[in-house]
Amino acid sequence: MPYDIGVDVGAVSVNCAVLDADGHVVHEAPYVRHFGQASRVARSVISQTMSLFDQGDVRSVSFTGSRGERMAKRLGAPHEVETIAQATAAVHMAPGVRSIIAMGGQDAALFQIDYDASGSWRLESFAMNGPCASGTGSFIDQQAERLALSMYGGTFRMDQDKLDQVLADFVALGEQSAYPAHVACRCTVFTKSDMIHLQNKGETLPNIIAGLHHGTAANFISTMLAGRTLHAPVIFIGGPAGNSLMRKAFRRYFPGLATPPHHASLGAVGAALCTRLAGRANALDPAVLADSRIAPEEEFARAPRLALSRSHFDPDNTLPEIPDTQGDPIPAWLGVDIGSTSTKYALVDADGRLLHKNYVPTRGKPIEVVRELLSGLTAALAGRFALAGVATTGSGRNVAGDFLDADLIVDEITAHARGAVAIDPDIDTIFEIGGQDSKYIAIENGRPTDFVMNKICAAGTGSFLHELANKLGINIVGEFQDVALGAKNPVALAERCTVFMESDLAAHAQKGAARDDLIAGLCYAIVHNYLHRVVENRHVGKRIMFLGGPSLNKGIVAAFENVLDRPILAPKNREVMGAYGVSLLVRDAFLRGEKKNRPRDIGELAATEVSFKETICRADPACGNECKLKVYRFGGRKSVWGGDCGRYEARVSDIPAETDFFALREDIFRRHLQAAGNGHGRPMAPAVGLPMALHSLEWAVFWTTLLTRLGFRVAPSAKTSRTTVTAGVESMTAETCFPVKVFHGHVKGLLDAVDFLFLPTVVNIPSPVAEEKGLFCPMLQSSRYLVAAALDIPPERIIGPTLLLAHGPKTLAHAVGSALPAGLRPAAAAIQGAVRAAFAAQNAFQADLRQVGRSILDLLPEDEPLWIVSGRPYNLHDERLSLGLGRLAARLGIKTVPLDLLDVSATPLHRFPRMYWGLGSRILRAATATAETRNRFGVHLGNFSCGPDSFLEHFYSHIMGDKPYLLLELDEHSAAAGMITRMEAFANVVRENMRLSAMSDKPRREAAP
Repeated sequence: MPYDIGVDVGAVSVNCAVLDADGHVVHEAPYVRHFGQASRVARSVISQTMSLFDQGDVRSVSFTGSRGERMAKRLGAPHEVETIAQATAAVHMAPGVRSIIAMGGQDAALFQIDYDASGSWRLESFAMNGPCASGTGSFIDQQAERLALSMYGGTFRMDQDKLDQVLADFVALGEQSAYPAHVACRCTVFTKSDMIHLQNKGETLPNIIAGLHHGTAANFISTMLAGRTLHAPVIFIGGPAGNSLMRKAFRRYFPGLATPPHHASLGAVGAALCTRLAGRANALDPAVLADSRIAPEEEFARAPRLALSRSHFDPDNTLPEIPDTQGDPIPAWLGVDIGSTSTKYALVDADGRLLHKNYVPTRGKPIEVVRELLSGLTAALAGRFALAGVATTGSGRNVAGDFLDADLIVDEITAHARGAVAIDPDIDTIFEIGGQDSKYIAIENGRPTDFVMNKICAAGTGSFLHELANKLGINIVGEFQDVALGAKNPVALAERCTVFMESDLAAHAQKGAARDDLIAGLCYAIVHNYLHRVVENRHVGKRIMFLGGPSLNKGIVAAFENVLDRPILAPKNREVMGAYGVSLLVRDAFLRGEKKNRPRDIGELAATEVSFKETICRADPACGNECKLKVYRFGGRKSVWGGDCGRYEARVSDIPAETDFFALREDIFRRHLQAAGNGHGRPMAPAVGLPMALHSLEWAVFWTTLLTRLGFRVAPSAKTSRTTVTAGVESMTAETCFPVKVFHGHVKGLLDAVDFLFLPTVVNIPSPVAEEKGLFCPMLQSSRYLVAAALDIPPERIIGPTLLLAHGPKTLAHAVGSALPAGLRPAAAAIQGAVRAAFAAQNAFQADLRQVGRSILDLLPEDEPLWIVSGRPYNLHDERLSLGLGRLAARLGIKTVPLDLLDVSATPLHRFPRMYWGLGSRILRAATATAETRNRFGVHLGNFSCGPDSFLEHFYSHIMGDKPYLLLELDEHSAAAGMITRMEAFANVVRENMRLSAMSDKPRREAAP
């Protein structure tokens, strides 16, 4: 009997299936991951499969998959495009199927099938993910690998058998979830950040794992479905279809979802089917198959061989023995650095000498790990030191600081700078690469004067390295650097994000690049990524210190040395530099008398009983998020953690809280909004829904006055909640920025509650000078059409005038009148009166804002810093989009003013004449005024996927010059922790700049007559 063999060589695995003459699957090879060795593993799988059959009975061997085409060419075998192969096999295995959800290693696809009268199928529609692998099998694998330490509590090497066991245990743990956590899954980096923050707040692993799968399904629905309706039957194919949590998540949307037989190998089945149906046959010589030269190496761009020649890399990282104290305990200060992937501590004496240290994986359990470290420290140094003070730093600093009742909680930028300067007072630049964050710190006179962190992408971080090493089957400890330094011809890879880099490595390996050369090239790529995406155009000094876990890797140090052509200082104990720095900071505070000694026993801390219960936050009756809280008991002490807004983040600071000027602006806005709707609307008038998003966060007073004067009853949407966000994200038919998604959620929430929806096409806003166009971005201008298409809103329910706000009342009146429903259109004079009243109300609102701003500036002392926060109103004044920036700044004691409290219209914009964007003009004017005023410091709040911001941020940076500034970009990523870290660090940098500025001014003031 003739047999057809299909082989699917994918990005992650090799699958093989054998069909008989009737198209029945008679053999399916076990699913096997290739860990970057696709050619070798594929040859092995094919050889094993062919050995089960007589060679004369094998009619054909066909290939498919992202890594199969090259092998097929070399072997002279047929190759089928994987999407066609998958669809062909799915229809064959599940006759009558209408919709196919497909997930592979790095691909996700949606097929919709139709049939003609004869029963022949055709592809009705098709959608596939872009270059990002979020929501694929590789994406789930990455998260399982990252959580493996949390699951098992130890290190492990990621081979085939181990990964299969990790995934099985991962899914089994997720099945225990009672309340899946909210995890953003639109990007693997956002997902990691969310999961780390959830773990550091004490969320249970089962809830996080279940939330990951729910988020993955929701992401697939919003990006692939794009508003389409799936017809039953619906099937789920690919490797992840074997994941019970993934099936359960999809069945929330498609209860009848089925998984066909051989779901993981349908690509291979389809390749064999396509060849059989085409009547093709080919012979495959096993001897040729055994030839390892099937995929010879192609020519690649190369980089110089890695070598350490100028940098000092001390292989001895141990501490000397503590001298005998003759029974008198040494007063010592403990610093604990709770990072995203590792937790470290450092114990120092009064002279700043490092007495003891430790470095262990965080495992997503910060409290448990801290307790274990304390127990180990007590066992190692029992009776030899007396604990004088405790401080914490790192992403888990607040919850761990609360547990330890810390004397000081400090951001990691400040902590690393303090430790580095203590090691070498002459350094001027610090490169720090951690598990999830990368940082650049500029040092002047031993103090940090500028810094920047990676915005949210984890490319080039420790977790990035670890994951790619696992994919290539290399142990990150020791083996990675030996392989990199031993490579003779490193491949020049482009610096890319985590997922894209994985794809690049796979593509180069497919073309025959040697694994060792790829590892060496990866070292260069990490360095270029860090310098181009983190440091950017900031000054890199002559004396550079490299810190963080990757600094222990000689390959990375050598790559920095080669690229920068200068020595890199990789000091001893650099892996605990943050802990060492924060221990010195708390010691300094005690020695200056700022902190008082409190009796405490480290053994008692380690033995403290920790318990918690879950509850829902009810602190703000107006908030609809219903955030889940953890109420801890640390011994007899109560501590509350959780929520999206940072309300429950612990704070240990001597700086008093400031006025929340964002809240003041909100009060003025709500007062004018209420006045706009009073006295003119009729109780039984038609209700018009006003989405409180996008332009409405600035112009709602105008819209409300206008609609009320025209005889409508205005119904504004509620404040943005998690429900709003979810509804918006799931309704999208195209990928947009986060504010547009939120806008969709507001409109969806109003649909069933009002008669009409006010969805104007707002083209522009008034500009200070005639040459500027004052335009809104295309996404905002077209938001009406986007949401109408996504939610299928009938045109007769939309009041959608096209408004050019810069062109005055007469033009607006005509546009408004033509957009009103025929039976509800007042006389032209009434419409003109309503427009004039709307302008008057809007001007009064803005005048009140400016008056408050002038009062703030008039009362501000010259030596007191003021943060000017620029951004679009819909980012600044929606607490879900801003993560409560104003409230958090006030709680941190930072005087912070939103841009719209200031009148910057008179500030010239000489360097950017004829500025195209109206809000961009306002932002750059604010930057100019801030740069020119000594005690003002700029913060710009934007969001990912914002087209105008992609270049406005460069203009903003150019205007600021050497003056420190802070750029914040936010998205569905819901944790405030990363933003708080940046704000705390920037506050320290601002204080230092003010101090240096005062010192430079002092001689001039003394010399003045």
